Parts: sequence; structure tokens; C-alpha cells
Amino acid sequence: MLESTLLCVAQVSGQSALADATLVKACTVCHGPEGRSTPYGYFPRLAGKPETYLYNQLLNFQQGTRHYQQMSNLLGNVNPAYLQKLAHFFATQAIAYPPPAKFSGNKEQLEVGLQLARNGVADRKIPACTQCHGDKLNGGVSDSVPGLLGLTRDYLIGQLGAWRTNQRHAREPDCMAVIAKNLSVNEISAVTAWLSSQPGPKDGHTTSPKTNVNPRSLAVSCGSVQSNSSKSHTGFELKTKPLTMLQSKGQYLSRIGNCVACHTSQGGEPMAGGKAIETPFGIVYSTNLTPDNATGIGTWSADDFWNAIHEGRSKDGSLLSPAFPYTELTQVTRADSDAIFAYLQTLPAQKVSATPNALSWPSNTQLGIRVWRALYFKPGEYKEDLKQSKSWNRGAYLVNGLSHCGSCHTPRNKLGASELGTFLGGSNLMANGRWYAPSLLATSEGGVQDWSTSQIGNLLQNGITNHGYVSGPMAEVVYKGTQYLTLDDSQAIATYLQSLKVLNPINIPKLNDTAFDTLTHKNGKAIYDKHCENCHGKEGDGAPNNFPSLVGNRNVLSPHIINMVQSVLLGAIPPTTASNPSPAGMPPFRAVLSDIEVAQVLTYIRHEWGNQASSISTLDVLQITGKRN
Repeated sequence: MLESTLLCVAQVSGQSALADATLVKACTVCHGPEGRSTPYGYFPRLAGKPETYLYNQLLNFQQGTRHYQQMSNLLGNVNPAYLQKLAHFFATQAIAYPPPAKFSGNKEQLEVGLQLARNGVADRKIPACTQCHGDKLNGGVSDSVPGLLGLTRDYLIGQLGAWRTNQRHAREPDCMAVIAKNLSVNEISAVTAWLSSQPGPKDGHTTSPKTNVNPRSLAVSCGSVQSNSSKSHTGFELKTKPLTMLQSKGQYLSRIGNCVACHTSQGGEPMAGGKAIETPFGIVYSTNLTPDNATGIGTWSADDFWNAIHEGRSKDGSLLSPAFPYTELTQVTRADSDAIFAYLQTLPAQKVSATPNALSWPSNTQLGIRVWRALYFKPGEYKEDLKQSKSWNRGAYLVNGLSHCGSCHTPRNKLGASELGTFLGGSNLMANGRWYAPSLLATSEGGVQDWSTSQIGNLLQNGITNHGYVSGPMAEVVYKGTQYLTLDDSQAIATYLQSLKVLNPINIPKLNDTAFDTLTHKNGKAIYDKHCENCHGKEGDGAPNNFPSLVGNRNVLSPHIINMVQSVLLGAIPPTTASNPSPAGMPPFRAVLSDIEVAQVLTYIRHEWGNQASSISTLDVLQITGKRN
């Protein structure tokens, strides 16, 4: 396997390193021990690069200051400590560099490249590569700057080209973008030709004075060299003074209500809004909930906030888009609304202006919203069912109101309203159905009625059970929201969900008929043995709390195959939580398996070890993935 070299290196260092090697499985399939070229791009070598550099790059992907959606998806729901572990593992791998590829160009081009690397062009503000990346180009003068040797020419050209065309970004001042734009196309060709013709460092990249004879400060101001780990995903660590009892209650309620997930943009300030939320009618951008007077809710009163939660009206009386789930939040009590408002007032004020929504007519008009509300919305607080237990009522309040689970798990009609007759019956998420929120009822898809309350609570608080782990949008819900549930509240939610009645299956997708023949079984098994068995086991039984069992797994057996296909192609790292700080991830096989191979291996899994589910065709996979870039 591609990661075998890394695993062998880790085994030499003992059990701790072997555990770290398990941790990085989501990385090694694509990157391998030395980097790989694929039809989907070049995956650079990670082994032996400076730890701080690797950490900063991971953080940049996570926060959106470096753009590659695959990386953002994988790293979106893990904390900085997890990123540090990944960086440390790869920085400590001592794997020899391959010999450089032979350059077939002319000597004049190599000489131009040498001059650029060693001397730069001062009058055009192009510093020498050595001024930042070290005299021997095998480690920067700062431990945040990588070496440049041992990299392929295609990769170097691709990186400089991405900076030059604004496809790659870094925090300001974005020095490499400036340098790349100052270089001509011929100069980029020359310097990459020379760099790639040099042998990789024998002892790995380093910032040691022994190899960097004349350590110096950076030649230019660079926004990438300082890590930005102080910015929390959730923003809950930003408090500068103790909270009152009311504010602490509001902090807890805002967490389990998952406010931060929608009201924080990628890399943005917590609760400052600006996140794009896809709907079938266009994009809605979340609003600023920090107490800034001009752009946030600094001038709002508790009454104003209550009107937004309960009535779906802004301070000025305008109607809010139902993309804000006031259809569920209307059940929140006034006391809880006041507590959340009190907490929001303690956040640092952020001046972040609202981004105009991009909705189609009539969803973008007050008249359109007014008509929609007349059809589908009636304000009302939660009323306890006196026939049920206190725990059941608390669970119902959280599921149906504050945590608004129905927003994702309930199917919607053509006007975007929840179909209450099939409440929590499962639904495609986002306009193009990229994920499926499964039914929470006892249907043929599974439900959670046969789970124990502790298993349901563990999934909500830790994101993993023997049945599997959360991925896609639910991973964000756990990371930024439900992991903070108290034991009593998680058990209350479990109690309520287990009581829900059986619902006849709805909207079962029809898969394209494909026979499970001998060839499909043979090919699927070969793919499984090569790529899956090492984690999920020869018998598909997985490893507790690391790799889910595939035997009887409802995600495997479900007729809604979206999540299974997406998990194979996009991979997933479960959210980091207090009880599961180092989850092992699922590698993304997008750059490894074709649509045909994905269909074959998933069909094999759906028929093996007693599993009985329909086959999956290449067309089924293609309908989910579209034409891959």
C-alpha cells in the first residue's frame, strides 16, 4: 500500500509512533511517502518537512487562507492540537528523497534559474530563494518556511502558477503571490527547472545552523510564517472575564443549539456571520451575532432577540428568511432566549458587514416570505406532554426546538417547508443532494430505536459508536455543538428519539439495476483487500472506537447511497471531542479509485458478511459525483 513505507518507519519508533501512523491514514493514501502525481493534481511530499511549516499549512487549509476543498473538508472539524499531531508525525519521518528527474532543457535556462534562486532580481523586488528558504534551500531561515529541494517541477510550477493567478492565497502580506506575479512565465520555467534538477537533502529539511550557515531574517514580510492557532473554531475560549450564571447558561444553550456552525464563516471571527448557506432557492449568508453596534446586535434588546427567535423578525420589523430555522426555534422559551442573548453580549464585537443574500424571486422579497409564512409558520413555545417523563419532554424540546434536528432530518416540499407528516424521516441535504440526513425513525433504513441510550448519547457527544461515526454536515454539528451536551441532556434526546413511532419508508431512491456477478465480486474484493481490509478487517468487523464495522451497518445497507459514496471519495476525519481527541480518519479515495471501482467495492461490501443490499452501478456513483474535475 502507498502508506506502507510510513507505517514501517513508525513501527521502528515504537507503539506511540504506530498510533500516530494510524492517525494519519487519511493523509497517506493521497500523499504517500514521497508525494504523488495523479490525474487530480500533485500531492506533495510531507515527510521530513519543518513541523511549524506543516502545522501552518494545515491551519491555513482549515481556515480557508489556503484553498483546496478536499483538505478543508477533511480538517474542518478537528482542533489545533490534532493538527499539531499530524504535523509532528510527518516532520519526524526520515525517508530518503528520490534522485532528481533528469532535465532535458538547455543550459542557459538552468543558469537563469540558478541566478534567480541564488541572487534574485533586486530592482524588481524578487528576492533570491535562498534569502527565505535557506542557503542550501533545504530549510528556511524561519521554521515556518519549507525547503525547496526534492520537489517535482510540475508541483513547483503549479504552486507558483496558483499564486500568480490568485488561485492560492495566504494571510496578508501574501509575499509569494507578489513574487510569483513579478516573475515572468519564462523565469518561472527557469527557476523551477533548476530547483527540480537539484538532489533532495540527504538529512531532510532543517533549520539547523549547520546547514543554514548564515541564518537571517526573512527577506520580505510574510503573513504565512506565524501560526494562527489562537483563533478557536468555536470562539468559546475567547472570554476575557468570568461569565455570570445567566451568561454561562446562554453559552451552553448556544453551543448545543449549534449557533456557531451557521454564524461563523470559514476562517472568520466566531459568531460574526458571513457563512454561505445553500438552499434550493439560492444562497443565504448568516448574520453577525456579535455586539457590534453598526453590523451586529450591539443595539438590540432582549426583546429584539426574542422577536427574531420566536417570530422570525429582525429589529426593524423585517421578516427573516426561513433559512434561519425560526420555524423550530420558535419553541425556545423566553428564559432560554434571554440567556443566549446575555451570552452573545459578552462576545468581542466584530465589525463585519452583512453579505447580501443571493436568492431567486420570490424568495428574495418580503412579500414572498410573508406568503410562505402564512402557509407554513405559526409562532408557539414548546408545551410539555404531561403523560411523558421529564427526560422525554426535555429531549423533545431540544430535538424539536433548540437543536432544530428537523431542519436537516425532515424532508421538505417544493417550497422548502418541512413535511411534518414525515417529521425526522430523512432528507437530502443542500441543493444538489451531496449528503443525506438519515431517518431517525424505525424505518427500513434503520433508525436509532434499537440503539441503547448510551450509544445514541455517545454518537452525539463523541461522534462515534460501534455503528459508525459521523461525517459530512453531522460532523460539524457534533464538533461545534452536541459534544457539549451534558449527560442528562444527551440521554434525554436519546429517550425521546427511541420513543418515536415507526414510519413507512419514504422517497426510497431507485438504483440502476446491476447484477452482482462473479467479475464484480472478484474486482470488488481485490479493491477491498488492497485499500479497506487494513482498517475495516478481513471480515468487515472494524476496530472499536476507530474503524466502524461494515457488517449490518445501516449506512452500508441504506438505499440512500449518497453518504457511502461521499465517504469513500472524500474521506472523513471524525470530529475531535473531549473523549475522542485523536480520531482515526477515512482516507479520501477520490484520486485513487475510479467511479467503476467505487461501484465495485461498495457492491462487494453490500453483499458480503451477511449483508443483503442492492448492487450499485457506475451510473449510480456518477449521478452523485458528477463529472470529476
